[in-house]
Amino acid sequence: MAIQVPSQQDLYDLFKNEVQAVNPELTDFEEGSKLDSLGGGFSTAGQEVLKLVIDQFSKTFFDTSHGPEITGNTDDLQTLAVDHFGDGFARPAAAPAVGVVTFTRPTSAAGNVTINVGTIVKTAKDSNGKEQRFATDATVVMTGLNINASVEAVEAGTDGNVQNGTVVVIETALTDPTVVVTNAATFTGGEAEDTDAEYREFIRRKIETLRGATKAAIEAAALNVPGVQTATAIEDAIAVKEWNIGGNTTVGAYFRIPRARLYIADSNGTASQALVDNVDLAVFSVRACGVRVEVIGATALAVNWTGSIVLNPSGPSFTEFSSNPQRIIDSMEQYLNGLAIGVGFDRGLARLAILAIWGPSGTNDLTDFNTSVPTGNISVIATDKIIAGTVVIA
Repeated sequence: MAIQVPSQQDLYDLFKNEVQAVNPELTDFEEGSKLDSLGGGFSTAGQEVLKLVIDQFSKTFFDTSHGPEITGNTDDLQTLAVDHFGDGFARPAAAPAVGVVTFTRPTSAAGNVTINVGTIVKTAKDSNGKEQRFATDATVVMTGLNINASVEAVEAGTDGNVQNGTVVVIETALTDPTVVVTNAATFTGGEAEDTDAEYREFIRRKIETLRGATKAAIEAAALNVPGVQTATAIEDAIAVKEWNIGGNTTVGAYFRIPRARLYIADSNGTASQALVDNVDLAVFSVRACGVRVEVIGATALAVNWTGSIVLNPSGPSFTEFSSNPQRIIDSMEQYLNGLAIGVGFDRGLARLAILAIWGPSGTNDLTDFNTSVPTGNISVIATDKIIAGTVVIA
């Protein structure tokens, strides 16, 4: 049964009833009377006390405790998590993007070039004069015509997830002015500080990892690594037989040893080596003793999806969707991007998913939804991660 919190009027009535129970002759509660003033003061003070008690009580539950985005200055949600589970449950800070750049030059006539740790490379300025700066995380020496270097965004956040071919400026002077830079692959891993909703999910996954060595714990540990959007663990057993090296013979019957693989993907449906390495470290703490979990970057598989809709003339968004069904297209893209690694595209399930949002059981904007492209279901292998390609309503 839900607790009914008394209103200010309830408290006023409580005061009035108590006064008259003690002395029935005290009946003057007209507005402005002494008893009315006392009742108003009592009910106002009581309301403030109740509000304080409820606010403090709500801080003891993860679903009702909040951080600075609500409170403005305190992180009650983090205080609760750390108090219960330790410093490892602190709210994840914004994470910097990471990637690899390639320094190249036309000739090596200038000799060896030392590219020191902290060397700054950056994107060209956009129309607003904004640029993204990155620093090398180790010293490398260029002896030939090219060399790779790992870099990290100077400022944490999603802006550091720049596209390939955009890091083209060397800010720090090098001894050979002919050296140029570029990035062959998109940078990943940059994330903003967790919102309260994201932080609650982080806490839930961290709690899951406390169980240790389970499929759910391994996937949860990976998903808490900045940049990882999806993670799927697959366990199987390999049939092996003991081998006697000296006698060059097998020994005994076949037996099985476990093999665990973890497929991960970023928002682009793939994973850089740097992201794989970070997940490898995170999973190490939850794996079973003696069992190696192989972390593998998924392969992005873009799927084009063309759908057709039948609008409900009485639907709340009929006018909007008649000319612009973009919100439905957004849902289609989110469905594709939300598919787990190793999960294919099923036209029937996709139809049900869209109708669950926009159909009679959802907003009631659609009476039907069908798929024309792809013409059949799409099967994938364990390493594939479906992402949205060209998605349209025809």
